[in-house]
Amino acid sequence: MMTETPLETGTPTGTETPAATETTGVTTAATTAAGGEVATVDIVADNMAFDTSTITVPAGAEVTMVFDNQDDGILHNVAVYTDSSATEEIFVGETITGPETTTYTFTAPEEPGTYFFRCDVHPQQMTGDFIVE
Repeated sequence: MMTETPLETGTPTGTETPAATETTGVTTAATTAAGGEVATVDIVADNMAFDTSTITVPAGAEVTMVFDNQDDGILHNVAVYTDSSATEEIFVGETITGPETTTYTFTAPEEPGTYFFRCDVHPQQMTGDFIVE
């Protein structure tokens, strides 16, 4: 039985290595097929305004948005919609009370174009263009 144990231990180890390699290849292929790009965006809310009126990301990118709400005691979020009517959401971030920072993660639309972002708490004064290239 002692001889069988090392053989059994050796077999799974040999199986694990190719499986891990295959999984990595599949992940890479899936990422590449989906556009394969990653976009990191920093956005700040301060004095009831965003620090930018335009956010640009690649089509289909995995977006990591670091949102810094610097307005003490005020609720803000970042939400992305198909247009300024804000009837069809692409992504709606959690509302946070400043000062606080949070990170949102979502997938950008596959279709290039100009979309819309806003703070849902202050939808008239905190807005901008979310551009997908």
